[in-house]
Amino acid sequence: MRFVFALAGSLTALYAALPAAVQAKGPALVTSDGPASVIMTVYRDPYRGEQVINSNWPGGYALITETRTIQIPAGESVIRFEGVSEGMYPESAIVTGLPEGVKEKNRDARLLSPAGLIDAYLKREVELTRTNKATGISRKQNAMITAGPGGGVILETGEGFEALRCTGLPEKLNFARVPKDLAAKPTLSVITQSSKAVNATVTLSYMAAGFDWQANYVLNAGDIAADHKLDMNVFAWLTVANGGNQSFDQASLQVVAGKLNKERNAALPAGPDPFLRLQCWPMQRTDQVPFRQPYGTFTNPSFVEYEDAAAESIIVTASRMKGAPMEMAMAPAPPPPPPAPAIVAQQEELGDLKLYRVPEPMDVKAKGQKQVAMIVQPEAEFKLIYRVKRETLYGGNNYIPVLPTLISKNDEEKGLGVPLPSGQGMVFENAMSAYLLAGEVKVADRAVGDKIEWVMPASNQVKLLHLITANDANGYDISLKLTNANPFDIEAEIELPEGIGRLPDNVRRVDGKNIWFVTLPGNDEMNLAYRISFKR
Repeated sequence: MRFVFALAGSLTALYAALPAAVQAKGPALVTSDGPASVIMTVYRDPYRGEQVINSNWPGGYALITETRTIQIPAGESVIRFEGVSEGMYPESAIVTGLPEGVKEKNRDARLLSPAGLIDAYLKREVELTRTNKATGISRKQNAMITAGPGGGVILETGEGFEALRCTGLPEKLNFARVPKDLAAKPTLSVITQSSKAVNATVTLSYMAAGFDWQANYVLNAGDIAADHKLDMNVFAWLTVANGGNQSFDQASLQVVAGKLNKERNAALPAGPDPFLRLQCWPMQRTDQVPFRQPYGTFTNPSFVEYEDAAAESIIVTASRMKGAPMEMAMAPAPPPPPPAPAIVAQQEELGDLKLYRVPEPMDVKAKGQKQVAMIVQPEAEFKLIYRVKRETLYGGNNYIPVLPTLISKNDEEKGLGVPLPSGQGMVFENAMSAYLLAGEVKVADRAVGDKIEWVMPASNQVKLLHLITANDANGYDISLKLTNANPFDIEAEIELPEGIGRLPDNVRRVDGKNIWFVTLPGNDEMNLAYRISFKR
């Protein structure tokens, strides 16, 4: 017996002399609440084309690099990086700065939410509290969650099985603690080893879905000259979208223009539905359940009074104008040009791609968009030409859409000479008192030196009538009538189909196409006849 006690005492002394990390039953848990600095590089959705950004869940992605300072204990520890993007691709995560590297990585998809808490407590006891509406007295009892959260929550109490919130009494569940595998924010956890306690600066880099960017152009057009040229103020916003629930404050933001060869990633890990949907069922027969209108109808008196007041004020204003002399007011001067933006994204080269770096830190908020000036070219020269594509010339006795097209070249001589990323453009015209929207255009990627063709919506002032005047076994005759209802001259280019036997006057073959070049005065029309032959 003395030998046994002596051996036990020796083992106790030996255990006490061991380091704390060895004595612990499991690895230490270290939580990093958020990054000290963030660098975010956003790439466009490679499959979006010329469509706008998907506001619900953007289809692009981002490379996010975070710097965090973490106190790492001696021994094995689990480090939890909270606040990462919920669209993180776990296989892309790289952690550097740990004393002895990373042993294991885990993307924790189970988030703290009503449904997530119910799911974590399945087959476990909780405290159920019910309050009597009449007396205000609360009664507490233990209950076990036997099913949930999808479609409802089933509880087992001493009184049997029942559904949560189906008794008609106010009810709430009290949980003893939050399970360790539930996090309030999207979390990446890694297991690491350290021979001693250190205060480490750790860098976490990863790819994440749910981001996108595009260029939004604001194009202010000047007056059209006699040679059909006009000056254009070309301005573009850099629009960055964050579709996730995580904000990135004071991030160093940059975007990459161009299409990368990116393959589709594996599906993101998905946790349970965060929303708790409680459903009850009537205990009576269906003919005993009273029918209730889901919504009532009511009248807002203040709204009616506001309507009456507005109508009265309109009548009074109109009566005062009776008998007043009609004077022609002078048109106000055109608005001054907008001031230069304070922050403009700076363009840099990235191999065959273009990188735009925002010079100051920016907040990229959750479920939001951020805009920064990107392109400022105040005096770009364009030419307005009305065009018709040959594939639209079909049928008889019908009008063909004529598309006003802004044409230029992306070089310094034309006032441009900068890469133009794809995006959406809004064209405004000077209406003396203000710039008014004239139409929208789609802007394709254009490098320096490329031709620019921005197509406006079909014109209502310039029309082309397409008529088939004769038809036989050898071919058919076509008559075109181009009309210009504008008070100014226009220049038009009409593409004609193949198979024309002899090209009419003003029709030339350019780049393998038959094009009718027209300069049409204001409030005038012009006709063209040609024959399409079936014999080649």
